[in-house]
Amino acid sequence: GHFSSRSDVWSFGVTLWEMLTLARTQPHEKMSDEAVIDNLTHTYHDDGQQVLLPQPMLCPKEIYDLMCECWRRDEADRPNFRDIHVFLQRKNHGYSPQA
Repeated sequence: GHFSSRSDVWSFGVTLWEMLTLARTQPHEKMSDEAVIDNLTHTYHDDGQQVLLPQPMLCPKEIYDLMCECWRRDEADRPNFRDIHVFLQRKNHGYSPQA
């Protein structure tokens, strides 16, 4: 493998997932180390058997869909950070935190 901004997008998706679970659970915490490696093999071979991280309870569907896009097997199919930024800006438009 190699590292690129598109591989960083995968990591961003995991970080976003961790934030929306309030860091109360680890990614794939119920899987053994071997099962995590097997899952990565399924992802690599794109055989449809990979297990994605579940949608956090506090996570709107649109944000979870973004995470799933970040976890696409082929880097070219993942959003870039500019796309992610624009998406999140639009989701945040008009938001005003309550004091």
